[in-house]
Amino acid sequence: MTSLDAAPRSGVDTFVRYGLIAAAVIAPLSIAISLFLSPATTTTSDAAYVTAFGTHLSSYPMMAWIGLISGLLMVPAALAVGRVGRAGVPVLGLVGMILAVAGSLPGGNNSDEVLYSAYKSGLDGASITKLYDYLVNKAPSAMLFWLFMAGLLGFLLLGVAALIGRSAAPWAAIALIVAPILVPIAWIAGLSVMVAAGAWVLMTIGMGGVALGLLNPRA
Repeated sequence: MTSLDAAPRSGVDTFVRYGLIAAAVIAPLSIAISLFLSPATTTTSDAAYVTAFGTHLSSYPMMAWIGLISGLLMVPAALAVGRVGRAGVPVLGLVGMILAVAGSLPGGNNSDEVLYSAYKSGLDGASITKLYDYLVNKAPSAMLFWLFMAGLLGFLLLGVAALIGRSAAPWAAIALIVAPILVPIAWIAGLSVMVAAGAWVLMTIGMGGVALGLLNPRA
């Protein structure tokens, strides 16, 4: 495996490395857990999702708090994976890291939060469905979906860089290549939340495994 650096490590540096590895595991895993707790029983974004969400409304608060963890840790997680990817293939790793970090930045609308607030405020189902459709498909922030997709592409490129440059274990790099493909497929195909969460479990394996490359011994 490729060494990340040749400088002696201080106690602080070691602590930071372990912290970044922890972030690379906790951030995607928290997304998987939040999906398991999702009030909705489908990954579609139309009336079926809105109806399912309203049926299991009480499970949303816990999902929201767990999702907050991923929002706080995803950027450090992307930086951890990015550092290992850059050690493998510097140029490809840099491009992947930029995309991964950009796609991990918090921003845009939280459609589930809007749904929860709409139901709690007493709006009728038809109005909530129209609101949700506009929010996810027509609002200006809807275009940020493509930034999220770019972020997934970035993680895929980091997996390729880590695999080619041997800066991480092959199983971890392969998981990081496959997982970003499965994440949007589950949503686009309208598969179950279990499948969507499973894709993020694989993402956890890939990100965490690649981030372990931060512990590679010096050359």
